[in-house]
Amino acid sequence: MKTPIQTLAILVANISLSFIVASNVTADSSAKQPATILVPVSGTVVSVDGTPAANANVHFGLPFGKLDTKVSTEDDGNFSTSIEVIKAALPAVVIRSQSADGEQLSVDRFSGAEETVKTEGIEIQLIQARTGRVQVVDASGKPIEDASVAVQLNWPSTLSDIRSDESGVAEFRYPETERIESIVAWKDNVGLDYRVYSLSRLQQADALAEIPEFPSDASETLTLEGTSPLKVRVVDDSGEPIANVSTYVWLLQKKSEANYLNLSYFTENFAQDTDDDGEVVFNWIPSWQESILQIWPNTDDFVRSRGTYDPSAGDGTTTIKLERLVPIRGQVTDTDGNPVKGINIVATGAGYTMDDCRATTSTDEEGSYELKVAPEQVYLVVAKDDQFASAPHTGFAVRANESIENKDFVLRDATRVFGTLTEEQSGELLPNERVVVYQYGTDLHSLDGVELANPENSRRWVRPMTVFSEMTNADGQFEVSLGDGQFDIRPPHRGESKTFEIAGQSELKINITTVIQKTVELTGMVTEEETGEPIANAKLAGVSQNFSGKDWTATTNDEGKFRVLRSSDSTYVHVTNRDQDLGAISIVTPDQMQLDVQLKPTGSVTGQLFTDETKEPWPNQEINYGIDVPSVKGNTWSTRFGGRVITDVDGNFEIDGLVGGRDYSVNLGRTDDGYYWALPDFSVEAGESKDLGDVQTPPAPKPYVPLTLEQRTTQAFEVKGTPIERLQRSEKSIKLVNQHLLIVFGKPEDPRINRLMEIRFEDSDFRDLRDEFRVMAIPTDEERKESANALAEEIEESIDDERANFLLVVLDADGKKVDVLDSHALCIDGELSKEKLLESLRNHKPEMPDARTVLKDALRKAGEEDKRLIVQETATWCGPCQLLTRFLNANREWEKDYILVKMDHRLGGARELMKEIRDGAEGGIPWLAILDTEGEKLITSNESESGDNVGYPSSESGQKHFFKMINETRQRMTEEEVEAFVEKLKS
Repeated sequence: MKTPIQTLAILVANISLSFIVASNVTADSSAKQPATILVPVSGTVVSVDGTPAANANVHFGLPFGKLDTKVSTEDDGNFSTSIEVIKAALPAVVIRSQSADGEQLSVDRFSGAEETVKTEGIEIQLIQARTGRVQVVDASGKPIEDASVAVQLNWPSTLSDIRSDESGVAEFRYPETERIESIVAWKDNVGLDYRVYSLSRLQQADALAEIPEFPSDASETLTLEGTSPLKVRVVDDSGEPIANVSTYVWLLQKKSEANYLNLSYFTENFAQDTDDDGEVVFNWIPSWQESILQIWPNTDDFVRSRGTYDPSAGDGTTTIKLERLVPIRGQVTDTDGNPVKGINIVATGAGYTMDDCRATTSTDEEGSYELKVAPEQVYLVVAKDDQFASAPHTGFAVRANESIENKDFVLRDATRVFGTLTEEQSGELLPNERVVVYQYGTDLHSLDGVELANPENSRRWVRPMTVFSEMTNADGQFEVSLGDGQFDIRPPHRGESKTFEIAGQSELKINITTVIQKTVELTGMVTEEETGEPIANAKLAGVSQNFSGKDWTATTNDEGKFRVLRSSDSTYVHVTNRDQDLGAISIVTPDQMQLDVQLKPTGSVTGQLFTDETKEPWPNQEINYGIDVPSVKGNTWSTRFGGRVITDVDGNFEIDGLVGGRDYSVNLGRTDDGYYWALPDFSVEAGESKDLGDVQTPPAPKPYVPLTLEQRTTQAFEVKGTPIERLQRSEKSIKLVNQHLLIVFGKPEDPRINRLMEIRFEDSDFRDLRDEFRVMAIPTDEERKESANALAEEIEESIDDERANFLLVVLDADGKKVDVLDSHALCIDGELSKEKLLESLRNHKPEMPDARTVLKDALRKAGEEDKRLIVQETATWCGPCQLLTRFLNANREWEKDYILVKMDHRLGGARELMKEIRDGAEGGIPWLAILDTEGEKLITSNESESGDNVGYPSSESGQKHFFKMINETRQRMTEEEVEAFVEKLKS
């Protein structure tokens, strides 16, 4: 039995071909092209009726002419030949076969992965051919002759070299079992049009949407409506032009099309080489293109960095500057020092550019390797092998024209990381799920003195990482081979990642869980509020508040009805009619199954934008707007349901299609420092046309600049209030949180004071004391000496003579003086001794009991008094925690029913105990739980619906939940008393 070959419906995985241009976003690089090999190929071509296909033509090809081999079958349908190809490219070879009369076709690939590709004894089954037709016309409907047409069947299979005739018709032949995925027609200086025959990712949730199909029994019409040519100039880092750079435009998006056109599937048709001036002109760019274009240059010696061009604001030209690749070299040996051949070496970089670098190669006979990578990135370099592993190389930056040498690896047996994946709620083992492991390099901010080029002032977190992944087997088990380093493992769906470290272990077991999000069917109807009439073709857009990529779109049918299969998330739903003059926004709960929406007239705003500097009208300025959708936890947001407009020559703008009663956030994009430049929010009522008048741009936001030590010292000495008033405030606070008070008398310019503040603010050795002491700095200069003396007398101390320049007084939580420290106690040769200071302060740290003992004693007391426990997780550094503590101290009505237990993180074992009490409950601090006398949890500060921790209940929703906590667990308090108690939060 001959081995059948794969059809093109199956994608190739892990093909490392520098000449195959895919729609990735990494700057892939390699040291050199691997050598080609001569591969024998043989097999049989079979006709539709099962008989041998004599004189059939078989073509083996790769993009850009990297392979172009043809052979014909003998009378018995057999053929044999050889193809010269890079071994890694074998899975991507496209095999096109055609019967002698051209009526039967097939498009196939070799079966098997890279190491097991079957090239001999293959069987090719021909399929009956059919004819596809495309009518190409201009905007007036006139036929266009000699337009180019290309057809995508399935990646990487395309049909090209198709031309329209004098009647504008282009015909092509394809196997009738093949589905046409997309078609495109274009002609220089005339235009481009396309169709994609699939639902967009967002549309796939729309159960009423029909998947578009190529009209195989008729013809498709494509309309070329004019061009906006684009000239691209490619230069090196010195500005010199680079010739012979293969360059192509990536994505096109027509407003009337649900899907963009991915031109990486058609690179053979659309890629053009730069000329001697480094220039290339794309004369077919369609005039309808409004979104930003991304342009990919491809050359062996330079970084593959994309360029961008904004058709709505550009002048038809753009320049892409490419950095020259830099080599990383090293050798791989075993523990005996012997070179090891064939080990995969992977380098991943990270920087402030849009595209991180990833380069791969294998060691040669001498165990040596060379990678060519992008400069101005920090790197992680690892040896990847199923059997062997090593410690990574990380924590270094690559600079332009500076090679990196001696990144050597010594191999050991790889660490076996294994475990199971289960569903969190049911405990069921999950087969055939992908488990991903990330290995992390050293982040940029941890590298002292290392800075990277950041021309756009990006605020991106820069840390290189590489990825490993494995599928679970039938029993939900996974296994991956790793070397030393820092990792996390990420389950699919909504599982929580786990971090781990490998340092030479032979194996490591990690069991992980995930939550399979259920699918909820949401149905409903969209009507006009005024008339009650159903609205056909209304557009719905759903945005999950988890921001997990589960957004969706849908369209109502002729009866105004819709049906969506969505993830069970809290979701914002934006609905408009086709003309966008009617709209509404609804919020759908996770399990909600019915939604009826009444649309009201949308509103609009007009205004004139003025610059912040000259105060003159600001022409041609982009204004972005939208509604801020909050996350489920409320700690972030995403701006959606908006768009952008450009001011005219007088700075005027108009924004329409606005849903009434909603606040729209507005910004001018990012500043040169990478910050969003916000304008004041606006809102309209339904149907309102509002004139915003003159809109004055506020000053551009500036990057945060940390205070200097001098500034922080000055602030410490200039706190509002007299010294005695500050003492009174401090004594209240330290008693509530069990801190000690460190009073510092002195002059800010005194070297000893300066050194003390340096230790306090900048020395990590002081970190364990920051939560133990509240510091009160009292200036003793002539202008403020009198008020300082008043405080000294209050605490029965003197600051005469030398003591006025430097004196520390320590008070305990009850305000009792426990120590006085002058220069004789803390200085050596006139300089403040850090060691003496820290030793003295550690001797006066507040004594903190064991957390479990505190809880046990409180439960006993609660049992004796028939009360319940309010457990407050808190810390001295937490501002909201202090607010809650002060509120509970000032308003003690709760003491009728409760005993307060403050689980300060300084208590021994407090964090571990709170982890047990939380039992997975999320949120920061303050966090509250109410327990009964047996220690059973009755309710927490996590809202029941969202799971959010209300913390200090300052918001309306937080106060509502805080009321619920007290009202549902009270025993003696009345509901009216609870209401009055919670009402005090508003003041």
